[in-house]
Amino acid sequence: MIYALIAAIGLSLFIYSITARQLDRAELTAPMWFVLTGATIGLVLGNMEGGQQALAVDINGLQTLLPIIELTLAIYLFSDAAKTRLRVLSHSFQLPLKLLLGLPFTMILGAWVAYELFHLSWLACFLIAVIITPTDATLCKTFIQDKVVPTRLREAINVESGLNDGLCIPVFLFLLGVLAERMQATTESFAWIFIREVGIALLVAVILTGIIIWLLKRAYQHHYFASKTSPFLFVGIAFLVFSATQALHGSGFIAAFVSGLLFDKYYRDEFKDQLIEEGEHLAEFAAFMIWVVFGLSASVVLFQVTQWQVWLYAVLATALFRLIPVFICLLGGGLTTKERFTLAWFGPKGLASVVLTLMLLSEELPTGLQITQVAMATVLLSIFVFGLSSRPISNWFSNRSERE
Repeated sequence: MIYALIAAIGLSLFIYSITARQLDRAELTAPMWFVLTGATIGLVLGNMEGGQQALAVDINGLQTLLPIIELTLAIYLFSDAAKTRLRVLSHSFQLPLKLLLGLPFTMILGAWVAYELFHLSWLACFLIAVIITPTDATLCKTFIQDKVVPTRLREAINVESGLNDGLCIPVFLFLLGVLAERMQATTESFAWIFIREVGIALLVAVILTGIIIWLLKRAYQHHYFASKTSPFLFVGIAFLVFSATQALHGSGFIAAFVSGLLFDKYYRDEFKDQLIEEGEHLAEFAAFMIWVVFGLSASVVLFQVTQWQVWLYAVLATALFRLIPVFICLLGGGLTTKERFTLAWFGPKGLASVVLTLMLLSEELPTGLQITQVAMATVLLSIFVFGLSSRPISNWFSNRSERE
């Protein structure tokens, strides 16, 4: 059965490769395509004799994919940050800060609605809220890359997406530790985790990035490597920074993103963007496989959902939990209503939420399955809602007055 599964994935990759332009015109993004592929495989295998048992084994072993998903996310965070134009961001740094200001209010709103719908403990409800709060800018790639959209909006969403992934990790680890009774719920313990995760991340990012940039400049001067043909260069850097930070018990996601920002600021190379793009191709391939597995998993896990509250929560989490707090936080900032709505709307849930869900599954908590179902339903809905809404919202900014 494993070879039949691999053959189906290979066929999906082939079809996507030869029809990418047509799929794009049909507003079918790559994550949508590969999630649908995984779900179709799951449904077909599930109806075969012995298929449900084989799928159950695959789902139980899903945690083994956690390092791959983490590294894929680290590459995206590094490359997104390395392409950030800090000159633009320096003139509108208030926007990412205001977006991040909405982060705790988004968590509180998500936890309160979870408490009302599922009647779980407050700890479990906040855990649900933290899992579905981080955003994934790659799911609204059409909007991020559209040049007719004001640059400050695109950069603000990109930067906020990179930072909120890392900032949610310490909160998640604290709540998970308390729920698993490995930690006391005190302000001191939370502050220690947060300071440790962020502090170590910043320290490792600065030191390693400084050393790497110096080595790159020396290697370039002495012609040690062909700068136009080094697709693994930035992948290796992202792996190194992320993994070294994780080994020291820091937030590898923050470290990867900060390292990318430092590269954008201090590393000048005419082939830098090309190298980053080549590294992203490798990350995209891994992401495609992850979305196939996610679609397959969702077809099994969500097939068991009988609570209508799970889907209601997913709809509210996708449409309102971020929109309301962020829109309020952006009031009085000199933005138009259209710009405020755009910044508040784009908060797709993606790889970061999948990472946190798998970390939760490894603890085998009593409420773990229900939390997993809520998270999977939210991510699944988010992939399609934000994938389909990216181009229409980009078109708002397509006339000459908006560009100016």
